[in-house]
Amino acid sequence: MRSQTRQGPWVPLWPAPRVTAEISSGAIYRCLDAAARQELAGVVDIPAKVAGALQQPKPLDISMPVLNAVLAAQYYEVFEALQPPRAMAVYEPCVGASNPVILACEAYSGGQASYLTINLNRPLRAQLQSRIGHLKMPIRIIEDNAQRALEHLPAGSLDVACFHHAVNDILQTAVSEPRGMDTTAVDWFPNERQMIEWLAEDAAAGRLEQRGRPELMQIIGDAVRLVRPGGYLLFDHWNWCRFIGVAWFPWDLFYNLIPMTRAWIAVSGLPLSEVRLDGVDPQWFMVLQVERG
Repeated sequence: MRSQTRQGPWVPLWPAPRVTAEISSGAIYRCLDAAARQELAGVVDIPAKVAGALQQPKPLDISMPVLNAVLAAQYYEVFEALQPPRAMAVYEPCVGASNPVILACEAYSGGQASYLTINLNRPLRAQLQSRIGHLKMPIRIIEDNAQRALEHLPAGSLDVACFHHAVNDILQTAVSEPRGMDTTAVDWFPNERQMIEWLAEDAAAGRLEQRGRPELMQIIGDAVRLVRPGGYLLFDHWNWCRFIGVAWFPWDLFYNLIPMTRAWIAVSGLPLSEVRLDGVDPQWFMVLQVERG
């Protein structure tokens, strides 16, 4: 996998003052629903909260309304730097109930984009639908496993595939299903500690190569086939500092999920090159371009 450095129209990405403006009155704010705007209106000292939300790992006193908006602003700025078509087709596997990528797509495209996710967990799907009904762009949610993406989408039909905090979810599902957990129906967050403990167990035993890596790499490989040449795959992950030193939490694994995924892709033979953007920490974010020809 080759690497290239690119400077977009806004360099470097994610300075706190600009992100503050985007979520307080700018492109992201305009895409928030009334409830999210009301939550932000109740936050004291948003600039300081934005600075915290941009930190890695995330601090203990983080404001969740600010964090959610900041994550959307980060994807929005990456879109602006990469300049896919405004009417882009975007795919997000394993979205859960998280809407930052969706908000960023709406903001970047002015509602011209189309968005599709394959989302297996039904309770999370219901939560997501309650948060995106106000948006203009067409949104399609397919209830299925992301490993069957090619059954639902034609090759070369997408501009961008976004793995927003999805690597851990894919790996957690891969180690939990064989142990009898139905990740389709469970209430995800109350069960997530158990999933992570199983993931830690398999990682410590050296089993991720057999259980986890194949599932993740299939989903990534399918995304490469779905994204047209010149399009992008975007990955991010973030941690909470409250988990540092917690016995049951696999801190080293979670800290290195993006570097680990980068290393797996590098030896996969997939036609991808990495794009480095100024201001974007490769420990926590990865931009890959599908090679032309």
